[in-house]
Amino acid sequence: MNNFGDMVFIDTVYRPSIGAFGKPHCVRFDRYVVKNWFNCREIWHNQMYNAKIFFYTHPISKIKQICSFFKIVEDKLSMADRTIFGSTQKKCIIYIRPSKWWLRYGMRRSLFTILLRSSNAYEQDADNFNEALYSNSYADKTRIAIEYFFAGNTVYKGKKRGWHRQFGDVSLDKEILKNLLIPESKGHV
Repeated sequence: MNNFGDMVFIDTVYRPSIGAFGKPHCVRFDRYVVKNWFNCREIWHNQMYNAKIFFYTHPISKIKQICSFFKIVEDKLSMADRTIFGSTQKKCIIYIRPSKWWLRYGMRRSLFTILLRSSNAYEQDADNFNEALYSNSYADKTRIAIEYFFAGNTVYKGKKRGWHRQFGDVSLDKEILKNLLIPESKGHV
């Protein structure tokens, strides 16, 4: 697994709930200090825009499944620069060094947080990628947009903020998607 990093140490003032995101406040004595945890994805993905490293709480013993899930996601997207995941001394907290590719656009960051929550349901032995992918209600409600995104249409051209806000509550067809999500090469035209 080439997206797995070395262990880092973390100090936090309280135990966050599963699915929370945290950005380090500082590094003290070779330990990342996280003071604030975010349970809301919509708030977090706006905090994430310049994150070189952040932390995520997951069910115990899920780190390898999360890494494997994202390897499949990033393979589908033919990404050269990969996200790195690694363990901490806390059994239910991992660190993530997101690829700059994910950080470049707000809509990608929003989708990344949905995919991260979906990855908790992935079971490598069961090979249940699609089932895990759509296990999150936000992913399930935006299935058509996710499939279109995975087909290489990764640059968002709309005005709304948030993956679910844009793609979750509307009837989507190919024409609408073609105007909202375009290939990277056309994104700079």
